[in-house]
Amino acid sequence: MLKVAIACALLFVAVSATPYRDCGSTAALTAVRVPGCNALPCIVYRGTNVTVEYDFTAVDPSTTLTTDVKGVISGATLPWPGQFPPACEDVKVGDCPVAVAEPITMATVLVLSPAFPSVNAKAIWTLRNDNDGPIVCFEVTVTLL
Repeated sequence: MLKVAIACALLFVAVSATPYRDCGSTAALTAVRVPGCNALPCIVYRGTNVTVEYDFTAVDPSTTLTTDVKGVISGATLPWPGQFPPACEDVKVGDCPVAVAEPITMATVLVLSPAFPSVNAKAIWTLRNDNDGPIVCFEVTVTLL
């Protein structure tokens, strides 16, 4: 019975995973999840908040974590407006400081202002370490409606 439950849980994670492109992670990035997005582009709506989750296994220790999100719109790379809380507050599995070989799940709320234009874009998500180096970097194409 336990094997069936584990298999179902793994199938759910595989089915609910969002396609992404790794853009330079030093950690072993294993999954990205944007609610309702199983195929690109992810459809997201202005005036809502989206919780972006991702799983990785650290290969280097880090005392602090910093979230850096950028959008690429018509070839221009722009920083995501607003501030993110300290990324250690977004750790759902694991903890800070991050240890080598520690499995981590992050869940960060992305605010989609109603003032944003409707656009097709690429979101570039980077989680940075103590030295401002990328622990995790992934890209997801989105359509903002």
